[in-house]
Amino acid sequence: VVFSLPPPNFKMSEEKNEEIPYDSDAPSTEDDSDDYIDEEESKVPAPVIKKGRRGTVMAAAVTVAADWAPPVYEKGDSEKAALIDAVSKNVLFSELAQAELDVIIGAMKKLEYTKGDDIIKQGEEGDLFYVVEDGACEIFVEGVGKVMDIGGFGSVRNFFGELALLYDAPRAATVTAAGSVTAWGLDRVTFKKILQDQTQKQRSLYKTFLEQVPVLQPLSVYEKLTIADAMAPKTFPAGENIINEGDEGFEFYIVESGEVICTKNLDGKETEVSDPLGPGDYFGELSLINNENRAASVKAVKDTTCLTIDRKTFKRLLGPLESMLREHEELYSKYVEDAKTSS
Repeated sequence: VVFSLPPPNFKMSEEKNEEIPYDSDAPSTEDDSDDYIDEEESKVPAPVIKKGRRGTVMAAAVTVAADWAPPVYEKGDSEKAALIDAVSKNVLFSELAQAELDVIIGAMKKLEYTKGDDIIKQGEEGDLFYVVEDGACEIFVEGVGKVMDIGGFGSVRNFFGELALLYDAPRAATVTAAGSVTAWGLDRVTFKKILQDQTQKQRSLYKTFLEQVPVLQPLSVYEKLTIADAMAPKTFPAGENIINEGDEGFEFYIVESGEVICTKNLDGKETEVSDPLGPGDYFGELSLINNENRAASVKAVKDTTCLTIDRKTFKRLLGPLESMLREHEELYSKYVEDAKTSS
């Protein structure tokens, strides 16, 4: 439940840099999109890389000349359509505008490999990001052996090589063609430039929005940028439940656009227990703070977009605001009591 709260005098304490294990080219998952690392699945013995405050491995931004232009390789319409379909499903590129996606597709170069070819080798510098169109590849790690298979366009996982480019780290595995392989390669500079520009635009947009969220006003500009980096947008059609009473809580939500309402089952009847919540309002915090299941359901009244922060990131970034967030607990209890009385 959400209302504007007057921010107390507050300053978030600085966090120290820490070191984390880092995996360059092993499989990544959308569930861990913050760092694109899936250590358990990859089994890769990882080198150590410096980690910044928000938990993202740091890499230098790519700098290009003023007259730089990405390479363009000719493709047929069917090749373009197939690449767009494959790339747009990748978490790395899912938020790109069509113009940026067109640059990515245009810059991809077709590559052919035969059985036994090492497409990338562990320990070498990364120069290309790969999307496999046809064929199968195998990932090997020294001292471990084979850890994963990579398939073509129809496979769940059909890409590799992104992490060495994103984080300027050496290849952490060798990828070998298991047979004849057709792949598309994207050069390091185009890859990083497009993603870097997209990240900066998204960061600026979210920072501007977060400036209007009352509960976040005590935070510094840097801290708001850190939160902006950690946010993921989710959309919900009118009438859809965003969270359900009794479910375990995994995310904190800030309404970016649209409208939601909180409801609770009281004596077998679904009862509204909040005013409508709109842009800048937030919900889902109490479950994360108290480590309890959701105390109420939240439903989209209109088509709604929320910016979400996962439980771990919420605890790390917003933990110092807990006293302010807890003030909503008393307000929520009052709404429930009023709802019971009126019914």
